[in-house]
Amino acid sequence: MIVLDDSFTRRGLLTTSVAVTLGLAGCAETESSSTPTDTAVEDTATATEVVQTTPRPDTQTAQSTFTPETVVSVSGERVPENLAFDADGNLYFGITAGEVRRLSSNRINETGLTLADTERLATMPGAVGVEVGPDGVIYVAVATQDNNAGVWTVQPGGEVSQLVEIGGFPNDILFDVDRSRILVTESSGGVVHTVGTDGLRERWLDDDRLATESFGANGITRTADGTVYVAVTQAGETGRLIEVPVRSDGSASEANTIVESEAILGADGITARDGDIYVAANSQNRVVRVDPGGTTETIATADDGLVFPSDVLFAPNSNDLFICNFATQSPNDGAILRGQV
Repeated sequence: MIVLDDSFTRRGLLTTSVAVTLGLAGCAETESSSTPTDTAVEDTATATEVVQTTPRPDTQTAQSTFTPETVVSVSGERVPENLAFDADGNLYFGITAGEVRRLSSNRINETGLTLADTERLATMPGAVGVEVGPDGVIYVAVATQDNNAGVWTVQPGGEVSQLVEIGGFPNDILFDVDRSRILVTESSGGVVHTVGTDGLRERWLDDDRLATESFGANGITRTADGTVYVAVTQAGETGRLIEVPVRSDGSASEANTIVESEAILGADGITARDGDIYVAANSQNRVVRVDPGGTTETIATADDGLVFPSDVLFAPNSNDLFICNFATQSPNDGAILRGQV
């Protein structure tokens, strides 16, 4: 098993008062209708100590009653950071120390599970964003300070290899089923790359709003009409959500700012459902729903068991929302939660 040093497995994300050089991915999801050799590597990045922030006001009063339960407890240094589902409803998650694990679809409705109830599919030099293509290939963003950084793949037969090298901090991954390509956020430079399944990489979106003095482009998702959304973790005292219409040739059209607000400061993983975007606001220990007009509503907080949530994802054809507790300062609280929206 790959083991990275402690500063990686417990790394923090940015906050209102701390500038950091590290942030983590969320899971990329398209909106829906209802054994290799282990190799130790150096720390992928450094960060200052995490400071949790006080939750910021929403633009409307919360109406939701969301009571998540713990599906899988992931205690210890091997904390989880991101989530993905395949077409059969199996749940995948990445362990930052360099593992990809799977929970069978027939167990995702259970509670009280541990890592022993999941299957380790692969190890690699770190694991940030995770996505599963329609052919069962798993794509993993790896953020290291060497040429291992980039996107790696895990084939259905278990073969692990690097698809493409990407410098900086490759973070979250979205598989574009319409064009058989992936979109990858790079957080330190504030860029979104497009990568073909053959490994050919190009810049897809390079917008000043994606780059900040702290930590920029992070989570990425898209809605049913193909519009892409990108979360910017910290822009001064706010988080930012960017909407990117996609042209018929697959290129990015002019981006729009949907919301820039203290309510989504710490925006990490994002996912879409029925036109709304759900944001894991990590440093505020909450999940926020953003409607198409930019109105924000908190649907879950620390009182509901959230501990530095780094990702959110709906199960296919379900109202069950899964949340990844990254739990940077209290790794014994690392977990995958589930609740109905």
